[in-house]
Amino acid sequence: MEQAQEKDLEVKPDEGVIEETVAKVRAIAKGPHGDLFCQVVETFYQQTESEIFSQEDLADIREGVEEIRQGNYLTLEEYRQGKRL
Repeated sequence: MEQAQEKDLEVKPDEGVIEETVAKVRAIAKGPHGDLFCQVVETFYQQTESEIFSQEDLADIREGVEEIRQGNYLTLEEYRQGKRL
């Protein structure tokens, strides 16, 4: 529940903010402690990098695409009418 509330509060920065942040990161990385900074960033990135799709998710997606290719699907209208596969 707490995670759901945190996601609701998450704010995505606009492009200008992102570009400004990237410029600052470049300046720090080129500075006298750039190597250390890059190591810290890499460590943080590895800890926050999330898996978007698991192998099981990818298998399910491939299976669904194959079913569509074989014509085994419902249109949205058919689904709304109560039809099921």
